[in-house]
Amino acid sequence: MVLRKLKKLFASETVHSLSKKTAKGSFWLLVFRIFSQGLGFIRTIVLARLLAPADFGLFGVTLLAVSFLDTFSQSGFQSALIHKKGDIKPYLDTSFVVQAVRGFFIALLLCVFAPHIATFFQAPAATAMLRVVALAMFIQGLTNIATIYLQKELEFKKYFFYQVVGTLADFSFSVVLAVMFRSVWALVIGYLAGITARTIVSYAIYFYLPKLRFDIAKAKELFTYGKWVFGTNIIGFFMAQVDSFFVAKVMGVASLGFYQVAYKIPSVLNLEVLAGATFPAYSKLQEDKEKLREAYLKITKMFALAVMPMAAGIYLLTPQFIMLFLGTKWLPSLWPMRILALSALVWTMAVVSDYLFLAVGKPHIHARWTSVRFFMMVALLYPFIGAHGLTGAALVVLAGSTVATFGLTLEAIKIIGCGLSRFIGNVIFLFIDALIMAGVVYGLGMILPVTLWSFVFSIVAGMLTYGALLMVSDKLFGDRALRLLKESLGLLR
Repeated sequence: MVLRKLKKLFASETVHSLSKKTAKGSFWLLVFRIFSQGLGFIRTIVLARLLAPADFGLFGVTLLAVSFLDTFSQSGFQSALIHKKGDIKPYLDTSFVVQAVRGFFIALLLCVFAPHIATFFQAPAATAMLRVVALAMFIQGLTNIATIYLQKELEFKKYFFYQVVGTLADFSFSVVLAVMFRSVWALVIGYLAGITARTIVSYAIYFYLPKLRFDIAKAKELFTYGKWVFGTNIIGFFMAQVDSFFVAKVMGVASLGFYQVAYKIPSVLNLEVLAGATFPAYSKLQEDKEKLREAYLKITKMFALAVMPMAAGIYLLTPQFIMLFLGTKWLPSLWPMRILALSALVWTMAVVSDYLFLAVGKPHIHARWTSVRFFMMVALLYPFIGAHGLTGAALVVLAGSTVATFGLTLEAIKIIGCGLSRFIGNVIFLFIDALIMAGVVYGLGMILPVTLWSFVFSIVAGMLTYGALLMVSDKLFGDRALRLLKESLGLLR
C-alpha cells in the first residue's frame, strides 16, 4: 500500500510485476502493523490500568539486557541472504547453525549474569525474569531460517500470518495473566509465549528442515555483507536503548516505567516493518538509478502521507489520551510522549533511506549517521536528564533524530541523483496539510471538554480535515498524493 512502488515507472511486465508484488506485500505488512499496533494499544491501556509504573520499568530493564546481547551477536546473515542474487538454499543450513548457536549463547549469558544485571540496575526482582526470558531467546534461535524466503520473494501475506500468531499469543497471555494476578510476570510470560508460538509456526508457514551443517566459506561470504549490518545494528541498539539506560540508571526503575509507556503510543509511527518491504524491491532495482529515484520519492511521499498527520494528532491529543485511558498516575509521561512522537516522525524518513542504502550495497552510510546520532545522545543525555528529567531525555532523542535524518536524506538524494529542492517539493504540501489539520484539532481541544466523545470527535474531525486538504492540494497544486494512494490501492487488485 505504502509502496505502490513502480506501476508507472516503466511499462515492462517485469517491473509491473515487481511493483504489484511490492504493493501487495506492503499492504499485508501494513495490515500486520495496524493489527499489531491495535493489539499493542489495547494491551498498553489494560496493563497500565492494572500494573504500576515500576512493573513496566522492571520489565524494561529485562528487555534492555536481552536487546544488548541480541544486538551484539547479530551476524547480519538474513540481510545478506535477502540482498544476495541467485539461489540462497545452499546458504540456509550454515545460517541456521549460526542462528541456533547464537540463541544458545545468549540464553547462557542471561542465565549466568542475571544476578549481576539486576544488581547493576538495583532491581533484584529482575533476576528470575531474566532467566525466563533466556529460555525465550534459546527458542527464538531455533526459528526456521527458510522464512527468509517470505521477505526475499515478497510473500508478505504469509509473513503476516507468521508474525501475527506471535502477536496474538503475547497479547492473550499478558492480558489474561495481568487481569488474574496483576503481576509483572504477565509481561514476561506473554513475551515467552509470543516467541514460542512464532517459532513453531515458522515451520508450518514454510516447510524446511535445516540440517546441522556449517560451511565456513559460505559463512565468510555472508559476513562480508553482513558485517556492515552488524555494525549498524550495534549502533542502532545504543541509539534506541541508550536513553532508557540513562533513565533507569539516573532516575530509577519507576521512572523507566513512565518513559517506556511514553514510547508505546508514538511507536505506532514506527513503520520499519512496512519499510522492510522496500528492501527486496530496491535490491531488484539497484542497477537502474532512474527507477530507483522514482521509487524512493514515491515511497517517501507515501510514508509522509501517513505519518505526518498521525504525529500531529498524537502530539495534540496526548493529555486527553492519558487522562481517559491510562489514568492520571501516568501524567509524568505526557511531555516525553509528545516529544517522542515528533522524533518518530523525523526518524521514519531515515528508515526509508536506510533500506535504500542496504539495497545498493552501502550500509556503511547508515552506520555513519547513526553513529553521529548515538554520540550526540551519549554526550547530552546525562546533563539533560539531570536538568529536565524524562522530558530532557526525550528532547535529546529528538535532536539526535533530526540531525541524523538530515544527513541520511542528503546521502540518499545524492545516490539517486535527486536535488534537495525536488525532495522537499515532494513532501511540502503534505507537511502544510498536516499543520493546518493540527490547528483544527488544537482549536477543538481548547473548546471541548475532556470526554471520550470529544476525543473521538477530534480524531474524526482531524481525519476529515486532512482528507479535504489533500484533495485541495491535488486539484490546485498538482501534489498527486491522493492519486498516488489510489494507484497503490489499484495494484492490490
